[in-house]
Amino acid sequence: DTSIIDMNSEWPANNDVGCPPSNKSVACPLPSEHAPMAPSSTLGRHLARRLVEVGISDVFSVPGDFNLTLLDHLLAEPGLNLIGCC
Repeated sequence: DTSIIDMNSEWPANNDVGCPPSNKSVACPLPSEHAPMAPSSTLGRHLARRLVEVGISDVFSVPGDFNLTLLDHLLAEPGLNLIGCC
């Protein structure tokens, strides 16, 4: 569907990124509380944990020299299945 909106209308706080538009009947469940992160936590570990929290179980990836550390964190997350595409 293509729709034209009024540019003067108020935009949602997230610009509908990561969730369907709020005027649809689908909701994005978010946990009300997050577990505190240890000082040794990394962004990769946090992303892997959040993917599992929002219901993602499969992650498709193309390994390369710049994303290997992130892929290590995704592999280490028990709820994720990393699928290599190369």
